[in-house]
Amino acid sequence: VTHVFVMHMLALALAALSQPGGRGGAPAAAPLHQVVEQVFDTDKDGKVTLSEITTTLDGLAAISGMGMAGGAGGAGGGGDAASEMAAKIRAAKRFAPQLIKLMDVDSSGTLSRSELKWLSQAHKRMKSSLKDLAQGVFDAIDADADDSLSPQEQTAALSQPVLGAVVGLLETDPIKPPALSASIEEAATAENLRAAVALLDGDGDGSVSRKEAYRAVAAFKKQFLEAATLLETMGPMLAMFGGAARGGGG
Repeated sequence: VTHVFVMHMLALALAALSQPGGRGGAPAAAPLHQVVEQVFDTDKDGKVTLSEITTTLDGLAAISGMGMAGGAGGAGGGGDAASEMAAKIRAAKRFAPQLIKLMDVDSSGTLSRSELKWLSQAHKRMKSSLKDLAQGVFDAIDADADDSLSPQEQTAALSQPVLGAVVGLLETDPIKPPALSASIEEAATAENLRAAVALLDGDGDGSVSRKEAYRAVAAFKKQFLEAATLLETMGPMLAMFGGAARGGGG
């Protein structure tokens, strides 16, 4: 019976996902950070961990696979929608550790309700261009203005005055990532900046070109907005999927 219910709910989700433009119709009533807590705080302790995110997404991926198998050959392109949903889940799993790093102010490995609130703030900012912000941060680190951040320049960015310049740019922008803030210890901010800059190095050669940096920022923005759309349009349904997957229905 549980499997029948889950399959029915999956069919509804896939139908919503396949709707052109609207992606499920009416906008979510709850802000993004509340939806994230609803979906991923599986033990209901008011915090979200990477383990909870991964476990929930794994369960949703398994259910999505069941839907694809059950809908094979069916009308309406359900298989395509299920495949799209599975791809979004895989992307969310890859994206989650990066996002948590930006939000985990106290380096506890968990995201509290207050830390999660940044998601709604960032969501609004992500809908507009990040090019000026990316350019400003890059220029602050690129001391010799050669359009490349050398390992030496990246190291210099972890201490004053470059660190202060970068944090100042971020704090005057509406995005204000919590883990790159003057409100936390400078050593923690420096470590978080080091990790963030490392993510920009697409080819892993130790240097970050301007093109690499802009490409990475664009990819981050795209992944964030796609994940937000999925959660906003299907958050309550995803929460049910997660519960069904964890319960191992009979």
